[in-house]
Amino acid sequence: MPLLAALLTVVMVGQQSPAPAPSSLAQAAAADLIKPPVIPIIQFEIREVTVSSPDWRGRMQPRLQPIAREEAVSAWTVDFEAFRELLSDPKVNIVQAPKMWAKVGDPVRMTNEEKTTYVARVERVSDGPPNEGTQIAFKPETAQVHNGVRVELTNTQLRGSALSAHVLIQQNQLLGFISTGYTESVVQAKTDDAVEKTSLLAKLRPEPDKTAIRATIQIPEVASRRIEGDWLIPSNGFLLVSMGPHSRGGKLGGKSYEERLILLTAVATTEAPPQAQPAGP
Repeated sequence: MPLLAALLTVVMVGQQSPAPAPSSLAQAAAADLIKPPVIPIIQFEIREVTVSSPDWRGRMQPRLQPIAREEAVSAWTVDFEAFRELLSDPKVNIVQAPKMWAKVGDPVRMTNEEKTTYVARVERVSDGPPNEGTQIAFKPETAQVHNGVRVELTNTQLRGSALSAHVLIQQNQLLGFISTGYTESVVQAKTDDAVEKTSLLAKLRPEPDKTAIRATIQIPEVASRRIEGDWLIPSNGFLLVSMGPHSRGGKLGGKSYEERLILLTAVATTEAPPQAQPAGP
């Protein structure tokens, strides 16, 4: 074989033919492999139920599955039928918070509470030491106390259809305020130091006239309870937490009974959370 033909043969053999284009199925499979994982969305609902009798525990005893107790606070899981039975009591009062959506792993915080402002202390403003000033004013310094329930879920994970979470529930109940006060006297300013007091009343009362000014300070009386733990929230029922009974209008065992229950649901969903509506004009 001539040398030139041999060289051309070697070159042709050494060249690689272009790879065939990937099929549409292969491209789709590759795209699925590089897609980020879809994080499930959890829909949360919280209901606050106030009952006026402890008898609900007896009626629902077979359906209450205990999971935790801490002092007067108890937690159970219950099915939906137990919730319907709880609602059969005409004296039950229910407050339902708006639904919430969160990705698995994201923290969730829900509150149903009100803030009350009170005078925690007063700042004295005067032109002299205590009980020696001719002018005085009290500048109040306020603080806030929370009355209601806070629920916080962290470290959420799906375990089958149930949601595992670290749950913290706190309740503050404002029972009232205890008041005390601070009193200080104000000395009347002298009109003329050179003028001698000659009246009989002035001689009998050498001290200058004083006027008492009183400021009120408030001390909140709060009953706080909490429970915390790592629990499973069933998809076919509720996490039910009793914050324990309170007597109202008297000592324990009085005529008025109140018990606050927290019912929490957490269900995985494909439903997109509603978009915030734009504010109107």
